[in-house]
Amino acid sequence: MTTIEELRSQARAQQDEAVRAQAPLFVRACPGAGKTRVLVERHCATEPGPRRTGRALLSFTNVAADELRERCTGHRGRSDLTAFPHYIGTFDSFLWRYLVRPFLPASPAWQHVVSWDQVPAAVVGPRRIPLSSFEFAYDHVTQHIDVDWRDASQSLHNSQLTKDDYCLQAARTRERLWQTNGYMTGLEVRIAALDHVRNPACVDLLTHRFFEIVVDEAQDCSALDLAILAHLHKAGLPLVIMADTDQGIYEWNDARPEDLDHFTKSIPEHLELTGNWRSSPTICALAATLRPPHRGTSDLSVGEHREGDLPVLLLPYGKNRKQISGMTDVTDAGEAFIAWAALDGIAPDDCLALAHSNSAVPKVRSQPAPKLPKSRDALALAWCRSVFAKADASPRARSHALAVATEFLCAYWYPDHAGTVADLLTREEISPALIRRRAAAFLDALPPDTVTAREWRSRAREVLAGQLPGSAHAPLAVPARLYVPNADLDKPMRSLIGLSDPDEGTPSSVMRSSSVHQAKGSEAEAVLLHIPRPQALLDKWVDPSTHTATSELLRVHYVAVTRARRLLSLTYPYSKHDGISELLELHKINYRVETTPPTGLW
Repeated sequence: MTTIEELRSQARAQQDEAVRAQAPLFVRACPGAGKTRVLVERHCATEPGPRRTGRALLSFTNVAADELRERCTGHRGRSDLTAFPHYIGTFDSFLWRYLVRPFLPASPAWQHVVSWDQVPAAVVGPRRIPLSSFEFAYDHVTQHIDVDWRDASQSLHNSQLTKDDYCLQAARTRERLWQTNGYMTGLEVRIAALDHVRNPACVDLLTHRFFEIVVDEAQDCSALDLAILAHLHKAGLPLVIMADTDQGIYEWNDARPEDLDHFTKSIPEHLELTGNWRSSPTICALAATLRPPHRGTSDLSVGEHREGDLPVLLLPYGKNRKQISGMTDVTDAGEAFIAWAALDGIAPDDCLALAHSNSAVPKVRSQPAPKLPKSRDALALAWCRSVFAKADASPRARSHALAVATEFLCAYWYPDHAGTVADLLTREEISPALIRRRAAAFLDALPPDTVTAREWRSRAREVLAGQLPGSAHAPLAVPARLYVPNADLDKPMRSLIGLSDPDEGTPSSVMRSSSVHQAKGSEAEAVLLHIPRPQALLDKWVDPSTHTATSELLRVHYVAVTRARRLLSLTYPYSKHDGISELLELHKINYRVETTPPTGLW
């Protein structure tokens, strides 16, 4: 019989092989496989000292990029790996910095914005519909763009203009803001990047700048992203693609597993990380039932929860013919889940409640997971101040808050710097410890979120004006980047940044809650997954031709299941209990059913 140490040795050997393998390389990593460790180890294997070329580590969120930087500097003491000639950042910022901005004409004054909401002039028609309400789909083959407006019926009551009229005006407004005013969102940046990578001279510059480009979470790549990467690959630029196609849940953004599978077929070297250091054997086994048959073997559970394996906890609520659950709705089921988890030694703050849609997320004794801001405006800074002031804020949220504050300070101190923050700190000889202290002091000095956005912005500008690089530095002009939409200026800042009111009486002991999409990248000791309409899921789950390679619904639930470390619980209407229990029995998944909380705890 294979021992746990032998399994762990096998998992570590897979990691070590991925660290050492030469690019081009595709690595398929199961949930909890330690891929961030692999990326950091691979990067840290770079010899210290002066270099002419570097490695680019790219992800799709600022949080993931921040974690890579922190592990390189704080955990490994290799701050040189976060500065020139290396680059750690988001895929979007990489495209903008290296494939778009250097090749644009001198005018207009080009600006990369996260969303059209950051551009006050981005409104359409007499009813001033935000341009961000429209969806723009670009076909990189035909170079044609389609415009859609899903909420048109709600906004066009008694309007003389039709949906088509507004879509046409939206297309013209977007084109004007881009070509005349110089504003570019992620879509425009990608279109320009694809145009530039078709130019051998542009790609040649990139090949002389980076000896390797690593793309993490590549299952989130859109067709346009993959077209750009395909050109880089054909040009001979070494790529390392890290992905789990079973976790691709952004089809709405044109990210499809089949497109990634087609792209990776051009990469000669394929490796797999199948050692799951996060989840128990039962959770790994359940997740495997959602995958394609040729990958239906359970991942190796090699973490601390391999022993003491807990069965899946089923919590049906409501009634089914003559069977009546002691839990009338999902709220009761949520309370029972917390109580049963407590019996297994799991505290509420180590529990996570999930559902496919926000409206179905169990709200019992729950605290919504903070939405880490992607933009760098006044709302983002206010969010950072509020989160940083919370004693129970997660390390991930606090780290992100410090990173945003650091970017604000650096942009204020050195507005003409075009490189990365790490490059700037190296050039100015500012240590990472010093900038963290300055960023923390800056956040502490910002006003509370209980005031209106107008007052918050005014007071924040005063605080920012007092933040100088050194005591002898001349006063600086406060940047105009503390933007708040005019319509929101008189609203409480707390309501704008999505944090709950402290007077709402939230219990001190709460569990996190969010939609599955918001929870991607997180984990918890115990996960409660609410399935309000199980039949659609069951129909796809039992069909052998339907799996995570073909169904986004199954991929969403795969992501939810694999967030759990020790305990996974499913809650659903009692009327569908037979179908769920029979499916688990078919796949030989160990489970138990509870229709009431533990005796004496409710």
